[in-house]
Amino acid sequence: MSVFRVRKLDPSTATDASNPGSLPEMDAVLDMLVRAFTGDNYLAVITGHVVEDPDTTHNRAINKSTVVAGLLGGEVYVAETNDTSKIVGCAVWFGPGRALYDTPEQRQHALEPLMASLDKELRDWWLKILLPKYDSFVTSVLGEGTKLAAWHLQALGVDPAYHRQGVGKLLVNTIVEKYRAGQAHPPALCVEAATETNLKVYTNLGFHLMPKDNTGPDSCKQTYTGIKGNITPHWALLMD
Repeated sequence: MSVFRVRKLDPSTATDASNPGSLPEMDAVLDMLVRAFTGDNYLAVITGHVVEDPDTTHNRAINKSTVVAGLLGGEVYVAETNDTSKIVGCAVWFGPGRALYDTPEQRQHALEPLMASLDKELRDWWLKILLPKYDSFVTSVLGEGTKLAAWHLQALGVDPAYHRQGVGKLLVNTIVEKYRAGQAHPPALCVEAATETNLKVYTNLGFHLMPKDNTGPDSCKQTYTGIKGNITPHWALLMD
């Protein structure tokens, strides 16, 4: 029997309907995600920081934006310990036909607060470089319309103290079992990775690098150079 269980967060439990980020347990979720993404190079690049920066404000802001968007337009799951109900993992998914920041509500409560936390140079980099390059890359390797037709794993974070204990697998298998099991033509699942370690994690979970005719990670890698000059790789994977 697993020592962990998975639970879907219910957006209706927000304390204030006008502020979905006020979930009573939001702090616990964000505290765990900050730990999970501390030292993450991709997060540092897209937030205009360096990995060594001890300030975690930017880490918390982007994770809050993702979780709130997931509550409003997708599905957010947490993994917690059976004995103490400690949150040790979180996954944000968007189902077929849905995407991050695709509604006015998501943009108001998730995107706009995030953009307000970024300085002008970083906002311009997002709008002129990061987002166009990101969209073009994902479309080119997955195929036109593939991501929108799939279950997209927008974020997966596991408390470092609970790595290699099957937490990530539980959070992915929740969607596999809930929405794909028993279907003749189940929707695909897709995810992006920004480290070779995460590549191994996702391939072990059943995802494969795209495009399918790749000859290895170097042949299907995109890179982004942040405003600090630091560089991060980016891969897209599919489970079909």
